[in-house]
Amino acid sequence: MNPALRQAVARAHHSLQARAWKYLEQRGLKVSCRKGCFSCCLAWVVVGLAEAEYLREELEANLPETLAQVETEGPKRLERMVRYKHHPTFPTEYFLEANRCPLLTPDGACAVHPLRPLACRGVLTNLQAHYCAPGVVAGLRGKAGAEYQSQLQPWHGPEHYLRVPWQQSERTARKLWATEQQVRGFTVIGELVSLIYLLGQQDFQEALSQGQERVRRALTHRGLIGGEAGFWVG
Repeated sequence: MNPALRQAVARAHHSLQARAWKYLEQRGLKVSCRKGCFSCCLAWVVVGLAEAEYLREELEANLPETLAQVETEGPKRLERMVRYKHHPTFPTEYFLEANRCPLLTPDGACAVHPLRPLACRGVLTNLQAHYCAPGVVAGLRGKAGAEYQSQLQPWHGPEHYLRVPWQQSERTARKLWATEQQVRGFTVIGELVSLIYLLGQQDFQEALSQGQERVRRALTHRGLIGGEAGFWVG
């Protein structure tokens, strides 16, 4: 991995972490997120190429069993992407299926937690963790629904997640993508596990060495470009 990009990813992670915890401290908010609480790890997570490379390096160096899980899961997600990338509701439907991220350990912890992507770092809540499970909020009715609504404050949204850390993660990710465009000349944005998997494929690595248009052609050939859930190159 390009050393400048590795440093940029590490700085982005540190920056978001510091700003998020400063916000929580100022607001007096205590998040309910903890080890073993992994509902957000069932989502369709989107990252840039540099963060995927950052994680791929860690997996290859220190977590071969977890990497093997990614190698098994990656093709399945790519197949789903080809079939459903143009379906606007696919990411939501995928979350409702409760597909576990292969980076999760058997006890529900993130195997790469210190290096987790910006998209994961921005998902925080101070409400009860059971609200994060797939389909729970949408299924609340009557007294349970009213109780949930009564807990929502101006700093929540979407739903019960904390708005500011969420927005901070999105802004930090976009800045990192811009940095990668300057350093590499382009970036690739797409689903986390799929992108980590592709980085281990010889044809994709060869495409990366030849530049943006070659990468675009390689992903187009695989049927992965475009749509709500497909890859983006630029």
